[in-house]
Amino acid sequence: CTALSKALGDRVTYPGNRTYQSSLLSYFSAQEEQISPECILLPRTAKDVATAIKILTSTFTGNQSQSYFAIRGGGHTSNAGSANIEGGVTIDLRALNSIVVNAKETITSIGAGATWGDVYEKLDEKTITVSGGRVSQVGVGGLTLGGQNSLISKRMIPFPWTHADVGVGGISYFSPRFGFVCDNVVNYEVVLANGHIVNANERERSDLWIALKGGSNNFGVVTRFDLRTFQQGDFWGGVVEYPISTAPEQIKAFSDFSSAVDYDIYGSLITSFAYTVQQGYGIVNSIKYTNSVVNPATFQPFTAIKPQYASTMRISNLSDFAREQGAFSPNGFRELYISTTFESDANFLQTVYNMWNTSIPPIANVTNLIYSLTLQPIPPAITKRTALLGGDSLGLDPSDGALVLCQASISWSVISDDARVYSTAKEFFDEVDRVSKAAGLFNRFKYLNYAASWQKPIDGYGRKNKDNLQAVSRKYDPKGWFQTGVPGGFKLFTN
Repeated sequence: CTALSKALGDRVTYPGNRTYQSSLLSYFSAQEEQISPECILLPRTAKDVATAIKILTSTFTGNQSQSYFAIRGGGHTSNAGSANIEGGVTIDLRALNSIVVNAKETITSIGAGATWGDVYEKLDEKTITVSGGRVSQVGVGGLTLGGQNSLISKRMIPFPWTHADVGVGGISYFSPRFGFVCDNVVNYEVVLANGHIVNANERERSDLWIALKGGSNNFGVVTRFDLRTFQQGDFWGGVVEYPISTAPEQIKAFSDFSSAVDYDIYGSLITSFAYTVQQGYGIVNSIKYTNSVVNPATFQPFTAIKPQYASTMRISNLSDFAREQGAFSPNGFRELYISTTFESDANFLQTVYNMWNTSIPPIANVTNLIYSLTLQPIPPAITKRTALLGGDSLGLDPSDGALVLCQASISWSVISDDARVYSTAKEFFDEVDRVSKAAGLFNRFKYLNYAASWQKPIDGYGRKNKDNLQAVSRKYDPKGWFQTGVPGGFKLFTN
């Protein structure tokens, strides 16, 4: 920290300083907020980041006990230590928040510290957009690389039921039309372990370009993302809340929607079943149709379900929808995400729902508990875009068929409840995986942005993709500094 201060001056802040405290308080999860780095660096340019990396790597020996720094964008991660570090250096990239659209309005260059809300407010004015996150305060960097979370928000009006936002590689409202968020990155500006600032794209360092599409923080510090940009006006969407008694209808409608052979590429759906100590049980559908059609046929099975506690369905712009999601996701709670994937099947979805219900009693009295089971379709309409856009590292293929991304999201207030919450979630998802394997429905993919700390999402990319990620790491980071000097997140060489 002393060397950083000498080189970068007031960009480095220490405990007791207001800027230091403000940075910590801006994390989404209490687990991250309660970690205390020796200092926090707030770079203003990619050159500042490069200077810092050169200083931090100058004495690196490869000793795994030497934990040097963490990389933080929006800070919307739940796992402790993913974007913060005890006693080390946290690089807070939020000042790298530029948003520049090229003259043809085909590419938007976004600083790694920007939030999706910042991006959408600027692009909505031009009736254009990019494929990105769904919650306004989620950071561009973590979601696109796979280090943060981006789903439906956590505390809906009037029932505080659903949890998170959608986000490795990133799922967006536009994914059925344009693929995963990472598939739409045409160029990364990256600071490598040697301090060099380079570009990675289809023509330059294409191996690094592919690796960064799902490879998280394992190769360097990405300081800018250049994203494909497309025309987009107002569209129909919102959230609808239902009583838990409608669960059988919801499960059938979800299965039909996610498995449809003629999947409507304008449709985006997140279904959440939730329990909260204060409000009991409920269901929320986040429904978006990225065209200006009110109540299209593909969503009528959901809008026809009655009764409905509340509905915000309307025609609006992306900024408004992102603010709506973000307004119900306050910082400062203890958070856990865990995920798995399986083939879409109505009977198995009912089984998973029943298993979730069974998992609630052991933690039902946890202080301020909000426990949701969230389902999202990953149809071939999404996965077939990957190859068309140059490929990525996620390991998903249209031949996998219609998949369901299954996530549990849990928030609570008291640290003494941690062990009980973690064990309940682990037992639940271990059982989901066991039963899905027995039924022949299991898929190895574990969505990195929703993965619990004990899961191995990079293994879920498949052996070939993991081998490739390791080879790219050896090439661009031969001393393994981003494996051992940056301990947070999911690493490439762990068993």
